[in-house]
Amino acid sequence: MAHAKMTGQRWRSATSTSVCIESDWLPLPRKVAQLAKKHSNIKPNFGLHPWFLEGRSDNWLENLRKQLEALPNAGLGECGLEGSKKVQTPMDEQAQVFRAQLQLGQKLQRPISVHCVGAFGRLHEMLHQHAPFPAGLILHSWIGPAEMVDALAKLQGVYFSLSGHLTRMSKKKYEPMVKRVPLKRLLLETDAPDGKPRLGEPYQQKLFSFQRQDKSNEKELNHPTNISVMLELLADIRGEDAEKIADAAYTNASRLFMFVQPAQK
Repeated sequence: MAHAKMTGQRWRSATSTSVCIESDWLPLPRKVAQLAKKHSNIKPNFGLHPWFLEGRSDNWLENLRKQLEALPNAGLGECGLEGSKKVQTPMDEQAQVFRAQLQLGQKLQRPISVHCVGAFGRLHEMLHQHAPFPAGLILHSWIGPAEMVDALAKLQGVYFSLSGHLTRMSKKKYEPMVKRVPLKRLLLETDAPDGKPRLGEPYQQKLFSFQRQDKSNEKELNHPTNISVMLELLADIRGEDAEKIADAAYTNASRLFMFVQPAQK
């Protein structure tokens, strides 16, 4: 728990909540706005996730714009591309929706949170077409190939947010990728209750999990404190001090979300 104590205040200062389904945009903004007003460390996000494109209205983009303009501190996301069989929406249609959200985020000068699974080549192409991203673009729970990191890191505003999801890759894939992410572009996230790390010892014994109280899902869920274990893993892979990585991630999050000033040294 040493790292949890060391980093606890930092990660409390980098909390975001995303509303990714159009049908939820209208009933939720007031509640989200109240929550964000009460807790200054919370950053609301609104976007159309590639899992939920079916059934969107003809006016979805205008509706999204209105929600973002109603909450000036809100980011845009999640949006992006899903190449697995989990969704039936054709990739060209996904790309069209994604492109519209990239352009909206740029126009409104909001940070953009991007989901991508199994479509990294298309993502690479689109980000290069639409860069730069001066307000920031977060590659949420990045699990893309190591070979792509250098080119994406050259784009203004692109950040790699790492979570327990990366441990679903083989070590041969995720360790080189982790090493190539520049500190100035690195973020850490929990993605809780999803993304419980899959790790052996000495990390496994330090992980926490929980189940829903209503027993609606028997799956063990990810606890936010596991971010400290991921920090330890990244430090070991990169051969860097955990405090150095934590400071960099905190500074990057502060720069992106603008709700807390970087710590003075």
